Amino acid sequence: MPSRHEEKFLIDYREYAVIRSRAEAVMFPDPHGDNGSQLITSLYFDDRTDTALLEKLDGIRVHTKYRVRTYDCGLSPVQLERKVKRGIMTEKHSATITPEAIGMLSDAQADFTEFGKKALILATEMRAKGQVPAIIVRYRRDAFEFPEMDCRLTFDTCVEALSGNAEYLFDDSVGGIPALPRQTIVMEVKYGDRAPAFLRKLAANSGMQLSVSKYALCREVLH
Repeated sequence: MPSRHEEKFLIDYREYAVIRSRAEAVMFPDPHGDNGSQLITSLYFDDRTDTALLEKLDGIRVHTKYRVRTYDCGLSPVQLERKVKRGIMTEKHSATITPEAIGMLSDAQADFTEFGKKALILATEMRAKGQVPAIIVRYRRDAFEFPEMDCRLTFDTCVEALSGNAEYLFDDSVGGIPALPRQTIVMEVKYGDRAPAFLRKLAANSGMQLSVSKYALCREVLH
């Protein structure tokens, strides 16, 4: 996936209601969700010394995270992803894997020969870096897009942390620990080369810009 800008803001429920109403008038709901809404559950990996976490907390400009993601706790698709951040620029590489393959990712003896090419590259990188399950991050995402202008606006609510048990990727009955107050929403503004004027106007005068990731927030509350 090409690099794109990704700006995050913490907003309250009042701001959320106003901005969402504006977005609904000019953007389209994400076609993959139920009217743009999906439950997203991600199992994040890190090494034994928490390199990904510490690089984020220390403000290292370029840092990489690996994760496995499910949507609405479904068995398909299961996405293996590597996300690289360079300031507000992000680059994501993803591959579809089977639920059974998740346990292989942190198994030093696992045979990846049955993986597809993209998954093989990511899994091999993870093994070389000693990546193991660290935590699960779950939230409800409402997403709007304008494909012709390569931009998205997302709202993440009910952000919570769970232990790094891969089974929780497929079980929405297991509750987690809230990482943010329930009335606090993470808004993400995503765009390609430049933000369209209407998108800037939608998000104008929003809340505090967020530099800490949901992964770091959830690690803090769980540990």
